[in-house]
Amino acid sequence: MPDRKRPVCLVRKTGSYYRMATTTASSMPALSRRDFLRLSCATALAAGAGRVWARDMLALKQVELVAKHDHYVLVGGYNIQLAGTLDDALRKGITLTFVQLFEAERPRSYWFAEDVAVEQRTLKLSYNALLRQYQLFRDSGHASFDSEAEALAALGDFADWAVLDAKQVSKQTVYQARVRMYLDTSQLAKPLQMNAFASSRWDMDSGWREWSFKP
Repeated sequence: MPDRKRPVCLVRKTGSYYRMATTTASSMPALSRRDFLRLSCATALAAGAGRVWARDMLALKQVELVAKHDHYVLVGGYNIQLAGTLDDALRKGITLTFVQLFEAERPRSYWFAEDVAVEQRTLKLSYNALLRQYQLFRDSGHASFDSEAEALAALGDFADWAVLDAKQVSKQTVYQARVRMYLDTSQLAKPLQMNAFASSRWDMDSGWREWSFKP
């Protein structure tokens, strides 16, 4: 007798769906099909909630490409909040490494989009307990702050980041630009990497935000 159609769990999240198929009862002797389906649904909901939480802690406020001299710079930035786990780690001397990404491409009707710019920069946030100051390091140098709020505001600020040469774009073309920022847990010490892997409290990722841009 052929197997009956496997039950499917559909979980809706921000307009997208995740399809999860259960295994057959023979492959899961300890769980019934119904129990495994419920477990699968709960797992999908938890994962979805984790992704929403991660984006809420690192949310894009505003982004714009503005012409400045012979470049286009990014104006705007992210609103950043640190969960208790990350705040404790920072105050205990753990450096938090963040990555900001920018990409721009020219759509082509006859082929894949053409990359115009792919830029990345690393920002490191640390706390000096002796001086009671937060320190932010990035490509353009470093700065010190007396409060965490000031440090996080500077961390999320694009600060006129030059990402595109004016000679790379044409005023007759509409381009697609996108940005993203995330906490790079691979830069943590190995024991902390394991903690970050096991806990969603270390997840901070804005996801990609895309918009159309015409010079």
